[in-house]
Amino acid sequence: MAEPFKERVNAEAVERIATRVAAAWPAFPAGAFVAAVVPKLADLELKDRVALVADALADRLPTPFPEALRVLVAALPDAPNGAVDVGGGMWVWPVLTVVERRGAGEPEASLSALREMTSRFSAEFAVRPILVAHPELAYATLAEWVGDPNVHVRRLVSEGSRPRLPWGQRLPAAVSDPTRGLALIERLVDDPEPYVRRSVANHLGDVAKDHPERAVAVAQAWIAANPARAAVARHGLRDLLKKGHAGALALFGEGGGGVRVSGLRVTPAEAAAGGKVEVRAEIEALTAGAVRVDVVWRWPGARGGTGGKTFRGAVRQLAAGETWSFRSALSLRPVSTRPLRPGEQKVWLRVGGEDVGPAGFRLLG
Repeated sequence: MAEPFKERVNAEAVERIATRVAAAWPAFPAGAFVAAVVPKLADLELKDRVALVADALADRLPTPFPEALRVLVAALPDAPNGAVDVGGGMWVWPVLTVVERRGAGEPEASLSALREMTSRFSAEFAVRPILVAHPELAYATLAEWVGDPNVHVRRLVSEGSRPRLPWGQRLPAAVSDPTRGLALIERLVDDPEPYVRRSVANHLGDVAKDHPERAVAVAQAWIAANPARAAVARHGLRDLLKKGHAGALALFGEGGGGVRVSGLRVTPAEAAAGGKVEVRAEIEALTAGAVRVDVVWRWPGARGGTGGKTFRGAVRQLAAGETWSFRSALSLRPVSTRPLRPGEQKVWLRVGGEDVGPAGFRLLG
């Protein structure tokens, strides 16, 4: 079994921080820092470990805060070539968290430090309190960074300003009105690095959660100006496509014509965790068109109700009168994001945005 991610923030990581900070600032009480942190790590999960190390570090750095930032930047390793090594660079996360937790009081110095730090471990979390507290300064700075020669800095522009960044502080103003963030990613949608373009797509996906029509309109304008942007736009609208949003389906020509669905079933009727079931149906096209089919699986909830997930099925161009014998396998392997709960399971097909079903199977305990 793989080592839990939290173990990357361990005693060795704390000692590495202590060594590097002491090398940058010999007055740093490295021994006291290590002793204050390491005995407490074992009982904490990942983000609590990061916060513990960050607070202990911040309490022992010089003042005023711009001087602390100077020390932290000097303590960083050389910037890597290519993508950030998230696993190997986990020890840098608490360093960035010092800025996340205390940097809004010195926004200009903090932004300057984050520009240096982000190529060691992404500063997408750390920049967000500054965006909330000092939006004019922060967004203006991000606008300058759009043209930065460093790919990590350009990616920070898009990722750090996402309205609903997973694990990150939400940006309420951007959730309400995504205009500022959209203006930034508009300038990055053609970035030569896939690393940046994927972030642009994820930013658009955040916008689509609260402003689906606007997100579709943005994607439509992107593709109209440059068809090569279709892949970025599709990834950004992936959740809308799985939900059967009519505008998103139409943009990619996946709304299809009229169809008739018959014979929806799941086999076998009973299955154990670790196995799989197959979803089958016959899809007859009444008119010609590309038809998108996704699989919607719902299972018993932990406290009543249901949980669920939509899985990408397939898209097929059908002629009028043509029948598609649709088949899709559902893995019953337990994963952390999809708890398996024994009992009756329900499955629908989402065909051209319309749900058909359900069919069912029993998951054995």
